[in-house]
Amino acid sequence: MLLSLTLYQIIFFSIFITAEYVPSETRHRQRSSAVTSTTGLPFFNQSPPQLPHRSNGDIEYRLTRLEVLLVEKLENLRSEVRESTRRLQALEWQSNEAHSTLEGLRVDLNRFAQQIPSGVQTPSSQHANTLLEQRVDNLAKGIQILVAATRGLTSDINGLKRNITSIANDTRYLLRSTSHLVTKQFFNHGILELKHQQLYQSSPLSTYCPSSSSGSSELPKSCQEIQDSGNSKSGIYRIQPEHAAKPFMVVCDLETLNGGWTVIQNRFDGSQDFYQNWHEYKYGFGNLGGEFWIGLENIHHLTGYEVNELFIELQDLELQNRTAHYAAFSVGPEVESFTLKVLGGYSGNAGDSLLYHAGSRFSTKDMDQDGWPEGSCAQAHGGAWWYRSCDMSNLNGRYLSGELPEQYIYQGMYWGEFRGAQYSLLRSRMLVRPRLQINPSIINDIFTARPANGNELN
Repeated sequence: MLLSLTLYQIIFFSIFITAEYVPSETRHRQRSSAVTSTTGLPFFNQSPPQLPHRSNGDIEYRLTRLEVLLVEKLENLRSEVRESTRRLQALEWQSNEAHSTLEGLRVDLNRFAQQIPSGVQTPSSQHANTLLEQRVDNLAKGIQILVAATRGLTSDINGLKRNITSIANDTRYLLRSTSHLVTKQFFNHGILELKHQQLYQSSPLSTYCPSSSSGSSELPKSCQEIQDSGNSKSGIYRIQPEHAAKPFMVVCDLETLNGGWTVIQNRFDGSQDFYQNWHEYKYGFGNLGGEFWIGLENIHHLTGYEVNELFIELQDLELQNRTAHYAAFSVGPEVESFTLKVLGGYSGNAGDSLLYHAGSRFSTKDMDQDGWPEGSCAQAHGGAWWYRSCDMSNLNGRYLSGELPEQYIYQGMYWGEFRGAQYSLLRSRMLVRPRLQINPSIINDIFTARPANGNELN
């Protein structure tokens, strides 16, 4: 009975090993071929081919396709690593089982060898000895098969380990290579810059025109300077901040809270659509005589080089007025995605619904920088703002006027501490002006934006 079970074990392991065993050279060729043809690694070592002139849409399509292919390649490599690891574990288990069976066969062989009697033998004993010898021969053959299978498993295990190491190296190479590729965001940004230069015939952003150049020395740098020069009538003026490449028109409020304010946002009737792209929010849109956004580039020129105050006026449909005043406010340059860089010293009766957004990058429907991995705050909430997964205020949201049904919550022009996200306000106005002196008591309340590595943004 023991002999029968032993023979069944030998047959079982022989069949199991034969079914599972694939020569390591074959698998290595298959994996190498898959890596070469699927991941396209040789592509990164070749000189780029000369491409004919393509349209912007064609280039963007190719960039999108390249991004998709790279994601697929990386996922294929990860899948291959997982499959190789699984097979490695299975082969190691088979190897251990083979070793255990081999030891058992050796014990049985020794026991049978000891049972063979010596000396004079009867016919019956001769028959028994013949059976024992056959069993010993069978066991010896089984041992040889298991030894060969064990060697094959060991070779396969070593081959799989080499393959896993090679795949890991290929994956790291792909990640390093893709980090230098042009992204769709970078490409779209460049196209928008070119379009703007063609439409407005503007000089490059890096061009610097000193204030002493022809005509620029006569222009005030802010609405505060306009007021300091003796003007007291609010209206539209032409200014050129010190670091601005060219002058631009602004609405100056020279009456509210001692005047000197530059209006950077004005909404009161919904006549202007504020669900705009990055290009429009960068350069501004609307009508200075009505609703408008002055532009992130201009806001940076006004606030990025000296401390400014921010004053926000709000009104609901019941004509209740609220204000929010921040003693320190600054917006960073485009290279920092117009980050809400400095904010602090809140006062007013509207509640502080902006501090939550301090340090956040500006996001639009076509430029998602809100830190929300599940989607786009600008698209979900119908606006553009310093979103932070997502918001406690959204003054550039949709102009919906009044109480909102559940499906429109967070999509209106709202201020969380005044009527909440389920209410879209009637009026919003944002104003900035240089702050000549800072009260030391508010210094500790000023938020200075820092990136994830903890280094202050400059």
